[in-house]
Amino acid sequence: MKCNSTDAPKTTSATVSPSGEIEEGRSVTLSCSSDANPAANYNWFKVNTDHSSRDMIQGQQLVFGAILSSDSGQYLCKAQNELETTSDSISINVKYGPKNTSVISSPSGEIEEGRSVTLSCSSDANPAANYTWFKEHEDSVGESGQNYTITNITSQLGGNYYCQAHNAVGRHNSTFLFIHVTETSSQTVVSVAGGTVAVLLTTILLLIILWMRRKTASRKASGLGGRPDAMEESLPVPVYDNVIPLTNRTAPVAQREPIEERDDLHYASVHISRSKNQEVPLCMAGSRVQSDQTDEVLYSVVNVKRPNAVP
Repeated sequence: MKCNSTDAPKTTSATVSPSGEIEEGRSVTLSCSSDANPAANYNWFKVNTDHSSRDMIQGQQLVFGAILSSDSGQYLCKAQNELETTSDSISINVKYGPKNTSVISSPSGEIEEGRSVTLSCSSDANPAANYTWFKEHEDSVGESGQNYTITNITSQLGGNYYCQAHNAVGRHNSTFLFIHVTETSSQTVVSVAGGTVAVLLTTILLLIILWMRRKTASRKASGLGGRPDAMEESLPVPVYDNVIPLTNRTAPVAQREPIEERDDLHYASVHISRSKNQEVPLCMAGSRVQSDQTDEVLYSVVNVKRPNAVP
């Protein structure tokens, strides 16, 4: 007589292949086994961070063709037959090189000379990345670590900076971060003050030049004729229709030409130069006034009208 015994699943075990460290992109297989009679059925679940589970696949193996960093976590295998259900779990940790590497600065924006600025680098990596700092077109600045602080910054230290994140799996460079260094506010104030002083000095110099020119002109005017009291005055003189020309008055009587045959002469203005204390004789047309001193008569403009010649 033959007897068949039944057994619930026992010694359930979950394994991973290949063993050891798992790098992103590789093929990974999870396997589950148990001792059961009748044979057990298998289900795979991924345990979430809140300890809940999500049904992944039915079958004794769970295969990842190219495992991702997001596939890291704990997996649960359940073996079940008509008698009982048992389970086992396994954790996988997917290693990957740095990615999404970036740099920020504190403070951000323009940095005044003399101040300090801290650059911070971050990257998604497993295992955690190490950091090295670089300036564009230069070798390493000689600083490592997630943060890089520049104290007492100068304009020469401005430019593009980047960090390199690296671990055992790979390395990755961040994009450039431009550090713009400006002059300090005190230097700006000095510059503005210097410009104001320059404008003020220029204005004063122009005023002095104008004053000296005006003073020189005044001295020339007061020194006319060799005496300080000599002045030049313009006296309005009326225009006379019939004025005896000077040449006609001084010529002998026999040589004088009749007035009616002379051209009509019109004098626009007469300037008489005299001293302040000298009396100015007034002249009427056709008359002469005797004086101990001879007047100096100046004719500025003379218009001569000639009659049309008679054929």
